[in-house]
Amino acid sequence: MLYSRLRRLAGEVEMITLFSFGYWGWGNATAQLVEAIDIAEKARGFKRPIFVDIRLLRQGRAKGFVGDAFRDLVGQSRYVWMQDLGNLKIATRGRGVKIKRPEAAADLLDLALRAANDRRRVIFFCACQFPRFEGKLSCHRDTVTDLLLAEAKKRGQSISVIEWPGGEPTDARLSVDRKLYSSVVNGRMYIPFDRKHLADFAGLPWGSILTLECDREEKKTLVAVGPANFTTSSGGYWRLPVCLPAEVGKRRAELLRDAERWRRECGLHERRVA
Repeated sequence: MLYSRLRRLAGEVEMITLFSFGYWGWGNATAQLVEAIDIAEKARGFKRPIFVDIRLLRQGRAKGFVGDAFRDLVGQSRYVWMQDLGNLKIATRGRGVKIKRPEAAADLLDLALRAANDRRRVIFFCACQFPRFEGKLSCHRDTVTDLLLAEAKKRGQSISVIEWPGGEPTDARLSVDRKLYSSVVNGRMYIPFDRKHLADFAGLPWGSILTLECDREEKKTLVAVGPANFTTSSGGYWRLPVCLPAEVGKRRAELLRDAERWRRECGLHERRVA
C-alpha cells in the first residue's frame, strides 16, 4: 500500500488488472469455484476478489448462477450485478452484440479502481466458456473489454484485462498412474488430480505446460493445460482441463507456440492500456 501511494505522489499511474470469466461448466460447483479463485488470489498477495455479473438475464440451467444464488454464496459485499453491461441480443435471441448501456463500463472501471485501493481485484463474468471462438467474437464480455480499454485510455488510466486466471503460461508437473497416463495420451481432455495440489493448480494460466509423468515407469509427455476445474460427477473431483490433445514427443517450444495460438483464438490473452 505504501509503495502504491508513493507512486501516485510521484505522478505515476498504477497498472491495475481486471479479469473476465465464463462460468461454463461450473454451475453445480460454485463453492469449489470460489474456493479455487480465493486460493489463487491469496497466493498472489490479494484479498478475495469482487465478482461483477454482466449478464442481461440471470437465468439458465447453471443452478449456481440463477437469480441471487451466486450473490448469496459469496455475500453481497463481493457481488455486483451490472445489468447495463448485458447483451440486449440475448433478450431477442438475435445474433451479435448490443450492450444495453455502454457508458456503464465507466462504473465497472470505477469499481475496479476502488477495489485496487483495498488490494482486491474485479472479475466480471457471464456464462460463455471463452470470449472468442477460432479468433472470432463469440461472447459480449470481449466487447465489454473493448469498452473498458476505451474508458481507461480516455482517463489516462493504465489497465490490463485478461481472462481469469491471467498470467503467462508456466510449467507444472504431475505424476499419474499408467491407466490415466494412457488415457491422456489417447485424447482424454481432463486430468484428475488430488486436492493436495489445488494450491499449485488453482491459478495455473491457460496454456501452461504440464509435464505428465507415469508412476513407476520412465514415461512422460508434455500437455498444455488450464487452471483447476471441479466436476460433481463420480462423487466430485478436481481436474485440469487439457487445451490441446496430447502429442507424445512434442517439444516444449513447439507446444508453447501452439498453446499461445490457441489462447489468442479463444480470446484468453492480455489486452492493456499502458
